[in-house]
Amino acid sequence: MEPLQPMRPVDVQHDERESAPPWKVFCAYAGGPALYLASMWIDGGHEWAVVAGVCMLAIGTALSIAAARRVSRENAGRRIPWIGLPPVRPRKIDLLESVGASMALAGALLAANNLSIPWPISLPIIGFAFIAVPLAAQVWHNYQVRRSTPNL
Repeated sequence: MEPLQPMRPVDVQHDERESAPPWKVFCAYAGGPALYLASMWIDGGHEWAVVAGVCMLAIGTALSIAAARRVSRENAGRRIPWIGLPPVRPRKIDLLESVGASMALAGALLAANNLSIPWPISLPIIGFAFIAVPLAAQVWHNYQVRRSTPNL
C-alpha cells in the first residue's frame, strides 16, 4: 500500500451571510411603526397617498418574496418545518423578512384608507395575503424537496 500524499492547505471562503448591522435594524424597527402611523393618519382620499400605498405594497411584497426565496435557497434539500424556524438560518435578523412584510402591510393600509375601503373588508384580505404568500412558498419548497428525494 502506498503512503498517502500530504494534504495541501485549503482556503475556505469567508461566510458573507451575516446579520444586519445594529443601525440598520434600529432604522428598520423605527421605520415600521412610523409607516403604520403614517398610513393611519393620512386620510381624505388623496391620490398621491393611494399611489404611495400601492408602491409600498409592491416593494414590500417583492422584499417578502425575496426573503422566502432566500430561505428556500439556504435550505435546499431540507424540508422547512411548519412550526418553528428553518433548519439553516445563518442570520439572526433578516431585514428582508421584517422590512418587507411591514412595508407591504403599511402600503396596503395606506391605499385602503385613502380609497375609503372599510377595515372590516380590507383587513381580512390583507391578512390572507400575508398568510398565503409565505405559506405557498413553503408548500412549494417542501413539495420540491419531497419530490427530489427517493422513497425508501
